[in-house]
Amino acid sequence: MDKRYDPVIFSKLQGCAHAQDWQGMTAYLDTLSHSAFRTASYVLAERVLPSMEAEIYWACFRHVALTDTKAFLMTFLKAALQKYAANGLDFSNHHFLDFAHGTASHQVSLDRQKTLMAVLPVLHSHDEVQQMLTAFCRDDAEKKAGYLVRVDESGPCYYELFLALRQLDHSADKQVRLLLHVARRSTPLAFNFVSIMRAYFGIERLNGQFSLRLQPYELSRLENGYDGFMKVMNKIK
Repeated sequence: MDKRYDPVIFSKLQGCAHAQDWQGMTAYLDTLSHSAFRTASYVLAERVLPSMEAEIYWACFRHVALTDTKAFLMTFLKAALQKYAANGLDFSNHHFLDFAHGTASHQVSLDRQKTLMAVLPVLHSHDEVQQMLTAFCRDDAEKKAGYLVRVDESGPCYYELFLALRQLDHSADKQVRLLLHVARRSTPLAFNFVSIMRAYFGIERLNGQFSLRLQPYELSRLENGYDGFMKVMNKIK
């Protein structure tokens, strides 16, 4: 069983954090044995990183996590999601956005994909989802949709997927492919979304089980911003 805590490792890492000595932190981590490094990862994720102020956390992310994303990225993301849930940080920091844009050193496309998929489901608002998608995907609606179809139980993500599908209105084939991906989840929210999109876009090629009676005024509400969209989504059970 992995050892989740060691007072010596904690003291050293905490000391580097307080001094904002990121070079010293990475140098120390490089000296650890395989088992000690696993313990250090737990200590970072569960004790050191959660106690940092947001600005210090993101500086540590930039100078430690991005030096070896294979070793550190998920450790740092675990702490970031914990801090976000406690309103301890957001994802608008320039160090994070540099990484999202692909301008940070040592970044790899797969790392960015993993990060986006880890963060998207927990974001509280559609503004945050929109900001995140813009940072990682620019204005590529199909790319955005490719990520969003993999997220369930998130009203903000469903709303942004609706906006992406509107941008793809010129390609019914792409819309059908994306909606079928959503349908495979077989959850109530997924069923509602596919049914509503089928009616909104007039897509006849989807299975009849997604056919629901929606009044024109209900479909028009989808275009009245996030609140209007969610009223329609939540009305259909």
